[in-house]
Amino acid sequence: MTAVWQDTRTPALAIVARGDQIETVSPTEYVVRSQSKLDTKYRVTVSRDRWECECAFYAETKIACIHIYAVRFREGLRADPAHPQLNPVLCARCQSGSVVLSGKRHNKSGTLARYSCKVCGFRFVGRDGFQRRRADPEKIALALDLYFRGMSVRKVKEHFAQAQGLHVSHVTIYNWVAHFGKLAAAWMDRQGARTGERWHIDETVVSVNGDPKYVWNVLDADSRFLLATHVSKLRDLKQTRLPLCKAKAATPDRPMEVFSDGMLSYPRAIRNELGYRSEMQLVNPHHRVPSIRARESNNLVERLHGTEKERIKVMRGFDNDRGTAALMEGFRAHYNLVRDHQTLKTTPGVAAGIAPIRGFRWHELLKRAACQPKSGSPELELISN
Repeated sequence: MTAVWQDTRTPALAIVARGDQIETVSPTEYVVRSQSKLDTKYRVTVSRDRWECECAFYAETKIACIHIYAVRFREGLRADPAHPQLNPVLCARCQSGSVVLSGKRHNKSGTLARYSCKVCGFRFVGRDGFQRRRADPEKIALALDLYFRGMSVRKVKEHFAQAQGLHVSHVTIYNWVAHFGKLAAAWMDRQGARTGERWHIDETVVSVNGDPKYVWNVLDADSRFLLATHVSKLRDLKQTRLPLCKAKAATPDRPMEVFSDGMLSYPRAIRNELGYRSEMQLVNPHHRVPSIRARESNNLVERLHGTEKERIKVMRGFDNDRGTAALMEGFRAHYNLVRDHQTLKTTPGVAAGIAPIRGFRWHELLKRAACQPKSGSPELELISN
């Protein structure tokens, strides 16, 4: 295997210092001369949140090489690109990666970096997709982290006032949680999580502002990845199919077995959404679990309900169905990508093949979710069978 450099900064800065080793082809493409092979050049490219190089080291390790570091140092991008999915700072107007620091902007919520684009000359504040939000993006991420770890929006408000010196209303914090939680979940569903052959589905009753609502969950048995969450007033066939339809959109895989309790709508809903053909016969993957003591139980999703209800019980003041659904999507992102699973010793997202998120996870997650463009996938539709 190619040896990993013990010091990447020094050789990268040496390449920059020579002055003629890097050629700019376009705002997203560069050519860097090899420092060990004469007449050899490597193409370095950046596409949204991913830096790549043609050299053998990057091809084998997928770790940022000295050529990537050299380009970033020359362009004034000081963020560490060691992880291949870190977001570079892009111009807010032309989306160029040729951006340099150009001072700072101070307001009552904190200090933000100001950037200048070398291609179009546009100056902008680096909010990483948090435009039109007065507060520092890190404080928004902190609000989501505190909320999904069990604090109410009013307690988060008090925490900011005492510990951060930031005075925001509980309504603003609620809007942050609903908007960015849903944004993070949408980004997560575009990552194509890989699942096993066994899924679990179940519903539980919760009280939202005194009204009973059903929360549906679809869980992968192998990775513990929460594929879908759905909130509804009824338990008819259409509402049973919707969480299954959402789960299909979150992964390219399909299960061989789907476990549920004895509710009458499950067999038909699972057959319609996840039925498959084997030896010219239509196979319904539904498996009914007779009781919690059965060998093949639904305990995995039942334990999830316990974790979920700890979070839902402080949502009693929110009586808007749409807002509640958005909050549950944020909980799904927290459960899959931020909170370590006690059994797995890592996050379900990592177990499902999604690249790990390091550092302050909510902050890094929101940076990726806010900067990556949404795919043009259509809204979910139920197909009549």
